Amino acid sequence: MNFSLIQLSGFMDLLNFVLENLSDKHMTLGDNLKELGRAMAGIGETYSERSGDLNFFSIEQAKAVIDYFNISLFKHYKLYEYLFHSPREELVISNKSTMVLTQPALAPPASRTESKESDQESYLEEPCPEGESFEADAVAGVTAEDQKSAVGEIPSEIIGNLEAEINEKLQMQEEA
Repeated sequence: MNFSLIQLSGFMDLLNFVLENLSDKHMTLGDNLKELGRAMAGIGETYSERSGDLNFFSIEQAKAVIDYFNISLFKHYKLYEYLFHSPREELVISNKSTMVLTQPALAPPASRTESKESDQESYLEEPCPEGESFEADAVAGVTAEDQKSAVGEIPSEIIGNLEAEINEKLQMQEEA
């Protein structure tokens, strides 16, 4: 809408006003709409007692502001009520898994092969703590593609679980 700075400030004041009515005053949707109507009354009128502090908006701009509030705030009013007024559990999500990324093995030159084999044999003969052998077994058959897909699935699983939980709580709240 190419609002001026004063108009942007007025828009933000209106948004703050409507959200405070919801969060602090616990207004219903109907009451909040009435308050918004009172705040915007007189826009477009000149030298009238009804023209309020928002007379810097044109009628078209005021309609656009109201349309925006309708599609962004009032359409989802129950969700905002739930966010502001319902107690929520604190979910603690942690990611304590570690991943070891390995470089693909390159074929060693023939002269080094024998020395590396003897190094590997002596390494294998040394006792290995259980944790290290478990990690080596777990990572041995994993390819880079497997690692990438596992890392990609973790956030989608968490988000999917949270989304399902929120939808379930919203459903219970609406039924109550």
